[in-house]
Amino acid sequence: MTPCNRSSAVDAAIALITGPSGPESRFATAERQAEFDAIRMMLLAEATPGFDPVVTDAVARAVAAGCLGEQHLWRDLELANRQELRILLETCFEPFAHDNIMDMRWKKFIYRRLCRWGGFNTCKAPSCSACSSYSECFADEG
Repeated sequence: MTPCNRSSAVDAAIALITGPSGPESRFATAERQAEFDAIRMMLLAEATPGFDPVVTDAVARAVAAGCLGEQHLWRDLELANRQELRILLETCFEPFAHDNIMDMRWKKFIYRRLCRWGGFNTCKAPSCSACSSYSECFADEG
């Protein structure tokens, strides 16, 4: 999906997660500033070419803040479902999103990438052993 023909659903998702009640207002980013900044920078490094950089940065900030929540990322962003998150990530961070070839859950995928990206070693990956959705990590959500 190119920035020129993105859907109204993507625009609505962007407005939701970057608005005044978005994840940056709900999660304490200052307490985990290094983690927040690293996720944001990692996403920006793989922004969709030609996409509005102001919007891309706002979405990267929202996704980074959402990663600090305790639920699946689409829930922490208050999106309708995981597919809506996939479309949003494919729109704003196409190279990044297309690397998720195993359809791993997004927060887990982000943290795995973060731990490999730039030598960031202090990331707080979601705790798989305590997750009620452990068996769903690679499940089809058809």
